[in-house]
Amino acid sequence: MRWRLSLLVALFCAAAGVAHAHGWYEGLSAPTGGSCCNGRDCRPVGYRYEPRTGRLEVEIEGTWVAVDPSTLLSIPSPDGRAHACFWHTWQGQKMMPMVRCVIMPGEA
Repeated sequence: MRWRLSLLVALFCAAAGVAHAHGWYEGLSAPTGGSCCNGRDCRPVGYRYEPRTGRLEVEIEGTWVAVDPSTLLSIPSPDGRAHACFWHTWQGQKMMPMVRCVIMPGEA
């Protein structure tokens, strides 16, 4: 019985931590209008500038995706990491991330 209570407390704390960590995304609006986030589709991502194209790319689930400049928010991320808000859509025979918003780290 005691282990069940411990498990419930651990699950509650984990869920609260995820909600709190995700909280700063709430209320962000895409530059083109609409919400960036529906509560679960924003997360930290890798980023790079691709020298061949001169474009910013973010890494989502192992795939490098070119960032449309219209999705960049003008605020820096509060944790110094890049973040992307996205959903998935079919492109050909593959599910691909479609980026709604990108939040870049601020300058140090």
